[in-house]
Amino acid sequence: MKPIRAALIFPLIGLCFSAPGFAQAPQSDSATLHAILAELRGIHDDMRLTQVSQILLTELQTQQTVVNAATDRADKAQLRLSDLQQNEKTTTATLAGAEDMARNAQDSTQSEALSQQVDSLKAALAATKAREEGAATILQTAQSQLRIAQDALDDIQQRLDAVVKKLQPAPSNP
Repeated sequence: MKPIRAALIFPLIGLCFSAPGFAQAPQSDSATLHAILAELRGIHDDMRLTQVSQILLTELQTQQTVVNAATDRADKAQLRLSDLQQNEKTTTATLAGAEDMARNAQDSTQSEALSQQVDSLKAALAATKAREEGAATILQTAQSQLRIAQDALDDIQQRLDAVVKKLQPAPSNP
């Protein structure tokens, strides 16, 4: 072979053998780019889940305030109803005593005064029962609102738990 031909042929042969090497580099770069893209998507998903969890935490705090207010209303309504029931018992006992005294009264003046007291106690008892019915209705409404608020709080808590679970790193297999 002539030296010039050999000088041209050897680089061409070398180029043919190195071409597959150049072709492999883009595949390696492509795999790296896919891995980077997958990592970026994972980071994006984690950021989105973090934002969602922050929103849910805010909702949870707000809903907890609603539940606390509903609990206070229900407690106050229960206390009001209990007070009215106690008042009814006291008025009923006082009425029974006044009726006994009116039946056993010796003179007409005392009997008339006791009858007026009995009538007054009966009117007070009827008014107390009416307020008690209203208080019972208010209590039922307050308890219903409390259940609704508590259910909403539980729902937010479940959604937050699910997001937190997604944010937990996957357990590694040994």
